[in-house]
Amino acid sequence: MKMDAGTPLDVALHWDTDDVQPVGRLAYRDRITYLQYDESFPAAGLELSPVHHKTGGGLQRPFDAGLFEGLHGIFNDSLPDGWGRLLVDRRARQLGIEPAALTPLDRLACVGSSAIGALIYAPASDVWEPGGDTLDLDELAADARSVFEGDVGDVISRLGQAGGSPGGARPKALVAVNDEGHAVHGTDDVPDGYSHYLVKFAGHNDPEDIGVIEMAYAAMAKDAGVLMPETRLLQGVGGHCHFAARRFDREGNRRVHVHSASGLLYADIRIPALDYEDLIKLTRFLTRDQRECEAMFTLAVFNVLAHNRDDHARQFSFIMQRDGTWRMAPAYDLTCSSGPGGEHSSSVLGHGKDITRAHLIALGGKADINDQDAARIIERAETAIGNWENYAAEYDVSKASTAEIAAILATVRL
Repeated sequence: MKMDAGTPLDVALHWDTDDVQPVGRLAYRDRITYLQYDESFPAAGLELSPVHHKTGGGLQRPFDAGLFEGLHGIFNDSLPDGWGRLLVDRRARQLGIEPAALTPLDRLACVGSSAIGALIYAPASDVWEPGGDTLDLDELAADARSVFEGDVGDVISRLGQAGGSPGGARPKALVAVNDEGHAVHGTDDVPDGYSHYLVKFAGHNDPEDIGVIEMAYAAMAKDAGVLMPETRLLQGVGGHCHFAARRFDREGNRRVHVHSASGLLYADIRIPALDYEDLIKLTRFLTRDQRECEAMFTLAVFNVLAHNRDDHARQFSFIMQRDGTWRMAPAYDLTCSSGPGGEHSSSVLGHGKDITRAHLIALGGKADINDQDAARIIERAETAIGNWENYAAEYDVSKASTAEIAAILATVRL
């Protein structure tokens, strides 16, 4: 788990089972990570992090070495935050290692080939004890609760194997699911007939029905015009429903490169300094596609109207295909949430709350959307969100949660 000092880490893009493209090597010195591209990589013409980095020779420093523990934004995206970092830290203590002694390269080695996206790291550190082939979602949810309660024991390896790499605060598992809803372990290649999914469990302060709440929000967002992945509810052995979203970084067993707005812009998610205007500009810079800018605007409108204020920079991602073309990733982590100080983490033209229709129309102008089309997008979202209680009933959200969210949504007035 703890690499010898001075040991470099090899980085590659694992596009497919038989298509692994070397990127370069990482070295860590004086709390700064340096990237040396593989001599073959520049000829590919790919820019993996085009805002602040260009593919080229020599040692490449991070754009802002004061962020991400001295790591480049692109590689910081591979590291889990919140839940995944907690698991690694607990496992380190089990192995007699102080978490503070782990460098960013140590943590990337723990991720190995299981990162979200196509990037892989070697040599990998196999820190999780082998588990069985059986996957019990209810058991994983119970294990997650025991971790929050301070009882780590032997559950850490089970949880780490199932989902130690995704970011976010809530516990997660990476699985493969078939049409009948049968789930198996799915961090790497999956059997025929199965697709890659990310399953989420309740966090420490979540209501017990958070899974169906997120499912109802996903359906509502889709009807509001937001680009969404396929979502479903998986039944555990004990009858509990677990929210699952199809992974947008996997296309069968092929992978795509994924980069968050946080990593691209070197935006610290602990400081709410991002604006949706920045996200629209970033979308245009990467994709050169007006439709993608409209998709980002639509997501902004939904987040405002649906009171999703946990809209920090790591909640927006972009996908790069093998040929270097970029597009916006489907939306994720959509639910009713309060941001820092009750404001949006990403503001609307400088406004974190009390956002008006005029503010959103003006934001649409930043995306080259005329007032009439912006109003149409807003009205579609208003219609969908106005039907919250119908979505809640469809997915059996509890009466208490339905009423609580309805009351919060009623406070959002344009």
